[in-house]
Amino acid sequence: MIKVTDLAYARFQAPDLDEMETFLKHFGLARSARTETALYMRATDKDHHVHITELGEPKFIGPAFYAADESDLDILSKSPGASNVEEINEPGGGKRVRIKDPDGFEVEIVHGIASLEHIPVRNSYKTNNGDDIRRKGELVRLEPGPVQCKRVGHIVLNVTNFNASDAFYKNNFGFISSDECQDKEGETIFAFNRL
Repeated sequence: MIKVTDLAYARFQAPDLDEMETFLKHFGLARSARTETALYMRATDKDHHVHITELGEPKFIGPAFYAADESDLDILSKSPGASNVEEINEPGGGKRVRIKDPDGFEVEIVHGIASLEHIPVRNSYKTNNGDDIRRKGELVRLEPGPVQCKRVGHIVLNVTNFNASDAFYKNNFGFISSDECQDKEGETIFAFNRL
């Protein structure tokens, strides 16, 4: 087992990259790269991209997580069903190992992807908090436009077998349950996990 450090990005397919880019810009992301067959969108932090859309029929391909160290890729590549360590031949570069989860989602564990300069954050202002008034007499005037995304913070996976998926992510990548929800019979049916 390795312990992934953070969520890197989510990979999707869509039939129209122009339409997807417009949607994601309205959602608060910015383009970091685009090829003839793929769109790479970023948030304001240094990550090269947090969302990839490839041309194709609409679907979710899978999530990607950061490995703590390149040696973790070597360890994971020895797991059953895992790919060899591959050079990522996409904008941002880096290396990865791919492995399918129990529902067939392609999970990428990545390391060494290039980073970019932070995007300046608009509409950032001091907050007032109880007796801690840091904005006394200053009015807040927000610039119009979509709210900027700072980073990718979570993904949601809808799975066919909770126990198999839960074990896969915990045993391979070190996920830790923060909260679990049970049905009337006491069977865990979904969980919030953290890295």
